[in-house]
Amino acid sequence: PSGPTTASSRTGLAKGDLFVINLNENGTEKLLLEVDDERQIQAVHPEICIDEAIKKTFPSINFLTNYYNVQQVNNKEHFALYLVEMQVKEQYFSRGDMWRFTRKLVNTSVYLRKTLDIYGMRATVYGLWVPDSPYRVSSGYITKDTKIVFRSLSACCSIFLQMSKEMWDFDHRGDTYYEKAVDGFLHDLFTRWKAMLCQHDVTMTLFSRVFYDAKSLDAFPQCLQQYINTDHRGRFYEDFYR
Repeated sequence: PSGPTTASSRTGLAKGDLFVINLNENGTEKLLLEVDDERQIQAVHPEICIDEAIKKTFPSINFLTNYYNVQQVNNKEHFALYLVEMQVKEQYFSRGDMWRFTRKLVNTSVYLRKTLDIYGMRATVYGLWVPDSPYRVSSGYITKDTKIVFRSLSACCSIFLQMSKEMWDFDHRGDTYYEKAVDGFLHDLFTRWKAMLCQHDVTMTLFSRVFYDAKSLDAFPQCLQQYINTDHRGRFYEDFYR
């Protein structure tokens, strides 16, 4: 999990307080953090210690710079998040686990790629959104009204492709729907999963339905009659899966 954020007594910050670090001079890039604990060691200057892993997420933070403009947050609701997206991997989360995990996050601050370990369950913050904004933000405050969703990077997925005759028809651009499915949809899907370091267990099933021009069931060999079905129009058909 991510390391704790500590502050010395000279900063005037106590455990549970929120503060904002201005990452640039004009104040357009900000990082919201919460004091996890107070440093007991007396320091000559006000000091705030944060996890060095934050530097990987926010390249604008330069640890060679000793001083940053820090402001204490008095109105926490001003940084309230509307939606938080969490990523889990190689773990099973039941609905009860998600509820307990969510309740533990209320009234806390999070930032992108922060790793949380609660009740032995580990999750990573992937996306943060605020109300009335289509873009992700870098950090924020979770309230009781914040929606939290969980995305698994190691789920069991089933993909069904219907190999019908329409798959060999051409669209308005001259591509067959088979090419769009294999070279388009599946290629983009697996490329995205690879970029997100997913480890899904994927089962792909190809299926098709063949209609027979027959008048009665007796037209089929005796050994195949058990596989023949009839639709609502009275047509005989057989389903194939691979």
